[in-house]
Amino acid sequence: MLQAIDPVTATQMALTAGADIAFAFAVGACALGLGGAARMRVIRVAMLVWLVLQGFYLPLQASAMSGAAPYAALPMVPLVITQSHFGVMWAVGVTAGIVALATAFTKACGRATWSASTVLLAAALMVMAFTHAGTTHAVDAGDFSIAMLVHTVHLLSTGLWAGVVVVAAWPLRRLFVATRQSATQYSARLSRLAALAFLVAIGTGIANAWRGLGGSLAPLTSSLWGWVLCVKLLAVACVVAIGALNRFLNKKRIRQGDPDALSAFGRWLAAEAYLMIVVLILASVLGHSMPAATG
Repeated sequence: MLQAIDPVTATQMALTAGADIAFAFAVGACALGLGGAARMRVIRVAMLVWLVLQGFYLPLQASAMSGAAPYAALPMVPLVITQSHFGVMWAVGVTAGIVALATAFTKACGRATWSASTVLLAAALMVMAFTHAGTTHAVDAGDFSIAMLVHTVHLLSTGLWAGVVVVAAWPLRRLFVATRQSATQYSARLSRLAALAFLVAIGTGIANAWRGLGGSLAPLTSSLWGWVLCVKLLAVACVVAIGALNRFLNKKRIRQGDPDALSAFGRWLAAEAYLMIVVLILASVLGHSMPAATG
């Protein structure tokens, strides 16, 4: 269950949440495949932020592993990278992040078609998700265990689901609500991607939660870890409800030419994006806490 959170762990939670949000922006912008130069700026900034946060996270992990204060643990960083499983995963993930950032600066990556650069970017994002999973409790079952692979898919699908929503709600918002035609066209693509990602994220999320609960629903209400999971599930339910409202009501109103539909679509999309951020933050809290099954 959740224990008293020390400053190092709390900072790790914050950094991981920020990195997950940046990852979602990159995945969402890559998957939507629209926006041209604006889309590529989103990916570049997101990857740069992700890499910076990884750099800050490493000495904190050295502190957590050694028990020393963060500044005193700095000399141990090379040892953590070379002599620990976390260090290997961190190094591979950061390498993939650098590849993704460099690839995002190529002109071919900005094309609407799936160029070699775009495929390389997508592959780098997948490796980043795998290495992230490799630093969580899922790796206890082994690097290529079912639990590890399920969590990797969960991270990718959650990043895609959250990513397409937050990218559409904020940096690429003007594309979505510029005209009735653009809102109809782009929201259809957004809905398809979000629906697919939602189904995969829910399926893999249930598997992760069941493992974390130890195969029993009792810890949902008897442990703090379970209560945090319940709050996360409530936030997910709200996201699904808002998404359904936009998809089945506001999109229909846009097609019918309702002058107020575009602004309503944008407002609800923003609300959905804020809730997605909350979901990612709660996921970070759960990921840095002892699962109910082992608490």
